[in-house]
Amino acid sequence: MSEIVYLTHDNTIDLLLKADGVVQDLSSVTKITATFGATTITSTDKAAGAIKWDQAGYDTGEIRLDLGGETIPATAYQVYIVIYDSAHTDGVVWGWIHVQVKADVENE
Repeated sequence: MSEIVYLTHDNTIDLLLKADGVVQDLSSVTKITATFGATTITSTDKAAGAIKWDQAGYDTGEIRLDLGGETIPATAYQVYIVIYDSAHTDGVVWGWIHVQVKADVENE
């Protein structure tokens, strides 16, 4: 299954990060990146930017990718998610998701 990013729209991709079936506490995370081919989106503020985490109303382990305002070429990607904290300053590659970026859904 693919997630879809609609450029210029406010849809989000909501992910629940688990290790061995257990949701992970993201309160100590300092940065999250999502890489679309040659384009890497980076968030260092859990409450602002294209990637948000550890917010009121979020489930434990939930991140939200709000990518409609980003400059990402429209095509299909294997998007790698990398999580950083003080114990993992080089980042932990959490895995990847298949994402289809669409430029203009109204004229599809």
